[in-house]
Amino acid sequence: MVHAHTISLRSLESSSLSSNSFVFDGTNSDIARQLYIRHKTGDTDAKVTLNAVPTAVANRLSDLNTQFSDLPGLVQRAVLWDTGFALSPANDPVQIWTMNDYTMADIAVPKDEVSGEGCTFKNCTQPNDELAYYTLICSGAQMVNVSRCVADTFVDSAATSYLGSMWSVGGDPNMVPYIRLRDHSWVDPVTEVSYSVYAVHTTSVADDPAWNVCPADDGYGALTVPCHRRDEFTDKEMEAMHTPTGSAWVTTWLEEEFAEDSGFDTMLLIPIILGAVVLIIAVGCGRYYWKRKQKSDIDETVSTTCDLTAVSPQYTSESTVPLPKYAATTPDHTLRPTVMTTQGSFLSTRGGYESAGSCRTLKILLNSQHLMDKRMPYESIMYQRLLSKGSSGEVWLCKHNGQQIAIKRLLQIKQQKAESVQAFAEEIELTASLDHPHIVTFVSVAWNTLNNLVMVME
Repeated sequence: MVHAHTISLRSLESSSLSSNSFVFDGTNSDIARQLYIRHKTGDTDAKVTLNAVPTAVANRLSDLNTQFSDLPGLVQRAVLWDTGFALSPANDPVQIWTMNDYTMADIAVPKDEVSGEGCTFKNCTQPNDELAYYTLICSGAQMVNVSRCVADTFVDSAATSYLGSMWSVGGDPNMVPYIRLRDHSWVDPVTEVSYSVYAVHTTSVADDPAWNVCPADDGYGALTVPCHRRDEFTDKEMEAMHTPTGSAWVTTWLEEEFAEDSGFDTMLLIPIILGAVVLIIAVGCGRYYWKRKQKSDIDETVSTTCDLTAVSPQYTSESTVPLPKYAATTPDHTLRPTVMTTQGSFLSTRGGYESAGSCRTLKILLNSQHLMDKRMPYESIMYQRLLSKGSSGEVWLCKHNGQQIAIKRLLQIKQQKAESVQAFAEEIELTASLDHPHIVTFVSVAWNTLNNLVMVME
């Protein structure tokens, strides 16, 4: 059980932790300290969902007779970061190593170092009248030249379509920081050089602005920390990197507030047993209700949304739809036959989208308020030439009604995963919702099969 005595935290208060000069404004990466301050202020957030607790974290907490799942959400994030971990988009803990003599508290890259590499910035005014800065024009090589950390490799299925900045400074002094890792991957359209830069984002997905866009409603910026990829280094080179083990003050905090006694009070058995009985009954009732509701929801969805045999209202003249007109230089392998399905979509002859994933994708495309009046006939697009190609997507120069447009689509592979198409549909919906003079204007969305889903831009 948790120690019953009142926690004075004198050792923490006398340390640099409680320094009144500390401000979490993007000039430092002391995320653990900011989370400690917000926790002591009374802020809360959901617990971290991990696919597996890192061994280093589990061992550190084991010495205190406590477990990761017992800690509040903010404390979980603090322990992960302080022990050298961030979270991938799939909720996997990713090991971070620091370079030279840097620690997890000071791997934030100063603006003058980024500027010294020749990078330019997007300047955004914050509510406190201080400026937040985001990288505007900066190559992957320039970015990693100033990086102070190395992150282990992880999978980011939306890496080539991610719209965020790979470096930024700024932040609300009262914010609760995240530790989200993203992979920024792209092919330079001029040099045709491929880049992949990992970056830790400290704000939520919803509050993270797109590239060349300031935070919504003139809000606060947030810290973004670029890191090298682990596969850029040999094992010999990695020996020079530092593996974080955790700072002494965080260990003291955990020990004084969350360490558990090794003994057990048998008098606690009665309320524990009673509580367990009540919980079992509640879970049983909840599970029964949930199963009934789930079955009802599934039946309704199948009957109203995913009737894959009904005729589409958008294409009624033939059982197939003509593909776009292609320029003479367009590769033949991009042409594919299509067969009609329902709700304005089509199934390929492979039937690769007869799944719940395709139904969710269709709901986004057909029900989004941002896409209602933005659908374009797919056959009206004329492909001209390929502009760029990434690991999962490509950008084409096209024509529509005599006007030049650019379209982005997924790679044309034989078995496209439904979750990849759904992620692309979500990206299209997000882009359609953005309205800013400094970003490329969204024009339309088009498809005849989900494999051929495209986003049309100026």
